[in-house]
Amino acid sequence: MTLFASIVIVVAAASFVAMPFLGAEALGEEGGGATVMRAPGARQMFERQKVDAYAAIKEAEFDYQMGKLSDVDFKLVRDKYAAQALDAIAALDTASTTRTRQIKEGRRPARIAFCPICGRGVPPRANFCPACGQSLAEAVA
Repeated sequence: MTLFASIVIVVAAASFVAMPFLGAEALGEEGGGATVMRAPGARQMFERQKVDAYAAIKEAEFDYQMGKLSDVDFKLVRDKYAAQALDAIAALDTASTTRTRQIKEGRRPARIAFCPICGRGVPPRANFCPACGQSLAEAVA
């Protein structure tokens, strides 16, 4: 009986210790009150790559100043991580300009609510003012 009790205690202690490593998904929990991490998107991935490259460059500079890296090694490490940071920045810039272009293309041309000549209200899809006959396409441009 003592052997059985000690095995139960050891298994309970091992599962308690291993719980943070397994995570909520492995244990079948839905994450009731806890925040469930989602897979990072492309933007987050490139942001993380940029931050990691900056940190590696800073670490290499520190090691170089402490005398742990030679001039040649420091240059190689710095160039490697600088290239990674530049790649991430270029990808972020491309994603940003693509998103901006999509937003601009998605906009509709501006419509005016009142005629600029007579000041009367204009229906939303009218091309001409119903009161004075002024072309509204010229007024928008």
